[in-house]
This record gives sequence, C-alpha cells and structure tokens, in this order.
Amino acid sequence: MKIMVFGVTHKNSSIALREKVAYSRSKLEKAYAHLKESAFVEEAVIVSTCNRSEVFAIVEDIEKGTKWFKNFYQNFFHLQPQELEGHYIAKTGREAIEYLYEVCCGLDSLVLGEDQILGQVKEAHQKALDHSATGKVLNRLFLEAVTVAKELKTKTAISENPLSISSIAVKQMETSLGGLAGKRILVVGYGEMSRIAIENLLEKEVDTIYICNRTSGAIEALEKKYPQIKYLPYEEKYSKINEIDAVLSATSAPHYIFHYDEVKELYKGEGSVCMVDIALPRDIDPLLEGIKGMTLYHIDHLKAVVEESLLYRQQCIEEMKEFIQKSVDKYIEWYRCLPIYPRIKALKSYSQKMTDEELEGLFKKLSHMEEKDKELIEVVVRSLIKKMWKKPILQMKHAGVNGRGEQVAAVVDELFDLNTNIRNE
Repeated sequence: MKIMVFGVTHKNSSIALREKVAYSRSKLEKAYAHLKESAFVEEAVIVSTCNRSEVFAIVEDIEKGTKWFKNFYQNFFHLQPQELEGHYIAKTGREAIEYLYEVCCGLDSLVLGEDQILGQVKEAHQKALDHSATGKVLNRLFLEAVTVAKELKTKTAISENPLSISSIAVKQMETSLGGLAGKRILVVGYGEMSRIAIENLLEKEVDTIYICNRTSGAIEALEKKYPQIKYLPYEEKYSKINEIDAVLSATSAPHYIFHYDEVKELYKGEGSVCMVDIALPRDIDPLLEGIKGMTLYHIDHLKAVVEESLLYRQQCIEEMKEFIQKSVDKYIEWYRCLPIYPRIKALKSYSQKMTDEELEGLFKKLSHMEEKDKELIEVVVRSLIKKMWKKPILQMKHAGVNGRGEQVAAVVDELFDLNTNIRNE
C-alpha cells in the first residue's frame, strides 16, 4: 500500500515545535503547490490544528516516504534536523489508515473523544479538494473515516458529555479562579473555539464576557440576546486588563497579540488574572507568567484537567476501536481491488458491446419475428451473459482482496486485450 501519514502531534512534541510547523493560510497554499509539483507525492491532505501538523499522502515509493517528508518539513519550516528527530510520527499502510479513523473519532486528541477534530478533518479534506491535491484513494479514505466517526459518536456514550479544548480551557479557568460565577472574562477572537468557550462561560453565571474582535457584526446579535456580553474593539484589548478576572485567547494570529512590555506597563497588579491561551501559534507571550498576580496556561498545560474526563470516556474506547478495525478492513479490501475495478468495468463494456452487435445481426436475419419474441430472446441472452460473467468477476474481486489484484489484472489484460479500453476511460 502506498498510503502514509507524516507529521507532528501533541503526543510527541512541545508547543514550541508545533508553533514552528503550523500551516498558516499562506503556508498551506505554498505547501500544496510544492506537494503537487513533486513527482513523489501522488495525493495529499494536510491536517493542521492546534494539536497536530500532519500530511496524509499517497507516495510513489512507500519505503522512501519517511525520509522524503522529513526533508520536506525541515526545508519548508526551516528546521534543524535535531529539532524534528524523535518528535514526528510516520505511519504507513494499515497503521496510517487506522490512525486517520482514530483521529476523526477523537481517540488521538488531547481531549479524548472531543468533537471539534471531526469538523477540522472535514475542512482539511475540503481544502485539499480545493487545491486539487487529493484523488480517488484519499478521497474515499477521508469520506469513510468521517462517516464512521459520525456513526460511532451516535452509537457510543463518548459524546453524551461533549468536550473540546475550549470547554477544558473554561474548566481550567474555573479551577484557577475557584469558580466563575460573577467573574469578568475577556475572550479574544470569535472563531469556532472562542464560540464554544463563550457557550460554556454563559452556563457558569459569569458577570461579564467581553468579546474582543476586529469586527463587531456577529457579536451584535449576542449582545442583544445576552446582557452579560459586550463587544470590545480589537485595538482596545489591553484596556480591561485591570477590570477582568480572566482572559481566554484563541485567534489565528501568526504572532503574539499580548506582549509582556504592554501588559507590564498597564497592569496594576491589584487583583489576579488567569490567562488561558488555546491558540497555536500562541497568542500570549509566555513572559507574562512572570508578572505578579498573573497565571498563564497554554494548550499543553490543560492535560491535567483532561485526566478528569479520561476515565469516563475510556470505557467507550474498546467498543470504538473494534468498530474501526472492521471499517478499516472494508477500506483495505476496496483499496486492494483498485487494479480490478477498471478491468471489471472494461469487461462489462466489452461484453455489452459484443452482445449488442450479435443481437443486432440476429434480429436483422429475423426481421419477420414479432417484437415480443425479439424482446424475449434479448432478455434470455442478456441474462445468460450476465450469469456467465458473475463467477469470474467474483473471483477477480476475491483475488484483489487477497492481494493478487495486480497479477490478475495483468492476466485479464493479456487475455482480453483491454489496455486500450482502460486507458480511454
């Protein structure tokens, strides 16, 4: 199999490395352009989130895949070899397929079973389609993995208490402050992660939620619906630093938006401020943790809170993995039959053409025959042809499933001279 995945995840790297290998919008464009230009990569889907930077690919030579992608990451992200060594994953064949299914189901997430990753994978696949970087093999793989994940989330109890990085961030904030009732919170950014956090904050009876964003359009409706929500222009993000109890920042900025010098100058230190940064690259300068009265948490700090939910969700894992294995088996059967399917189609087309020609010639000779009799003959002949091909086609599929697809395809091509037909489809 020529399927593989290469990348960096929260399980094998620091947040500093994940920042370096994050695909911004412009980097994503350049990466897809590079991958498409390469003769080595036949198909690719880039999955980039706050916890992972990965490329799923169909490659020319699976044995050279890891080395190729190590070089790609080092050159593309300007990494020294020692920065990447020991901090990447490289999976091939069945292992890579299983991995994608587990990612979609949230089994490889920081928050076990979280729901947000499924939408992120779907979005990643769509972007690959938009860049014309993916094809038949990965398209089927991603569609199957997403479908299975949706089915499992409805079948198992893992989504009865939905969690995400955002909800865990709110939980961390609540723990740090000893409760959120009556607190004043500044949320920076209004993407999906921020919206989930705001939903969680509204359930905690907070006093005020300042939503700091570059535009106010989407927030105006929230202000009308929830009196505790107030819009704050982005350029005024520092203005509430002495009035708030906590900051939750989740923007897509490629650099820090809260800087040490600015906060140090403005913050009076009369209260305590909990700052939770769930952006990647990070939004908040780590030096802020050194300011008296401030506590700072980023994504990797949330693992302790995650452990609380792990036991409950662990019970669902075995059930999910068993279902995943069966789904992976089906996908691999389809993959192994890829050389067979075009031959079956070509044989059916060949058979159809020959049958049409023979029936046309026969009915010319039997022009005196009534139409109902001609129809009966045609039904019998087509039924007979279909029955004749049924067993050979099944045997061809079985050969594919058993890993002899290429071998049987070559025999069929030789026997029926189908190469031209297959190339023309």
